[in-house]
Amino acid sequence: MVRRLHAAFPAAPLDFKGALTGGTDGGEFKTAVDGKLWTEFDRSLIGRRGDVLSFLEPKHVAAVIPAFLQALVEQGTTTALPDTLLLVLDADSEPRFAKIAKQLTDDQRAVVAEALEAFAASESGQPADAARHAIKSWRAK
Repeated sequence: MVRRLHAAFPAAPLDFKGALTGGTDGGEFKTAVDGKLWTEFDRSLIGRRGDVLSFLEPKHVAAVIPAFLQALVEQGTTTALPDTLLLVLDADSEPRFAKIAKQLTDDQRAVVAEALEAFAASESGQPADAARHAIKSWRAK
């Protein structure tokens, strides 16, 4: 799965100057990712700042989504990341869903669904159900 993420989402330096990251962020997320490749993100930051996905513009969500998907697959529910990420990746709960999905290629959208499937297969209960529900949003594209 990680290999597919890397193939579908080529790493390029991110431009996060001016990105909206939420009032509680204090610029930590923006500073941590600006100019970096998604593969260089601090894993602990990703695990504890999933909430930032609720504030980012669709282009910024698309830019960081591979790092969050990798954390979802590798860390599962050991962090609070699934709480926000699974909502942002579900068309029924995310008003910006179409705009986020439009930022991604067909292959990238397929990899999002694959990552959700991998997560759902490794978890149980509500997180797995939420991932299975979100998968439908990505398969419908």
